[in-house]
Amino acid sequence: MKGMVESMASAKEKVEEKKIQLMQLTKEFSQQYLNEEYDCVIEKLISKMARKREVPFVTGKIEIWAAAVIHALGTINFLFDKSSVPYVSVNEITQFFGTKQSTTTQKSKRIRDMFKISYFDSEFSTKTVDQHNPFHNLVTIDGLLVPKNMNLVLNEKVEVKEWELNVAQILGVKELKKGGKFNKSNLYELLKVTDESLKVYYSYLQQHLTFPFSVSIEEEVGPLEWVKYNVNCVRLEQEMEVDEFYGILLECTQESEKIIIPLADIDMDNDTVNSAIITLYQEWFWTYR
Repeated sequence: MKGMVESMASAKEKVEEKKIQLMQLTKEFSQQYLNEEYDCVIEKLISKMARKREVPFVTGKIEIWAAAVIHALGTINFLFDKSSVPYVSVNEITQFFGTKQSTTTQKSKRIRDMFKISYFDSEFSTKTVDQHNPFHNLVTIDGLLVPKNMNLVLNEKVEVKEWELNVAQILGVKELKKGGKFNKSNLYELLKVTDESLKVYYSYLQQHLTFPFSVSIEEEVGPLEWVKYNVNCVRLEQEMEVDEFYGILLECTQESEKIIIPLADIDMDNDTVNSAIITLYQEWFWTYR
């Protein structure tokens, strides 16, 4: 009995020790790149992780968990949107903590899945993001939650476009027909981007994309300063496959380093073998996300 008590005490001390380390690392990052609003949600998330029956951050490299905490909260609070304040790139997070992008994003998704965290989360949104929460003033139309001022717009009848029919065929949506007209809200419900529809599209792309192929991507390295570089796309990402924010992911290499990039963000030349397939996916993702 005494040994069991001592073991429990030791485990509790280890959790507390790791929690302090995690708080310190994330605080250092926040002081350099973020603000007090992020300090609040970071502390709240780490404290909640520490209360889990099996505390995730007691195993593994603490720097990876720190990067994942920032990435998880940044994802739902639009930190990677260049129009947001503050704005931070994923590359800045991984460089600060000395972690790999693929490992960081996978751990981030694990945290978000663990606590079911998504956009405009009532518990982990910063005050600024919560003030712009569109879900505060919603109405239900055909089972779909939308802002009240979109009521008339979403009830408008629209004709289904050719590319939407092509997407419907990929997703197995049989309700859409050429020349048919649908309420915008109904059309959105049928074609919206979800984890399930992304996985169906992932299987389609797995069969139809030709690898490897090269693309150019741009990354912001400073205020109004961009660097463009080439990456070699070797396959669809095999472990995480899809992300609720970024969509379907690509596994690429850049100067022998493995990186993960969203398929929706790459620029394709129109005359390449994959261009039509990828352009169709991107139009669907950005329209129905």
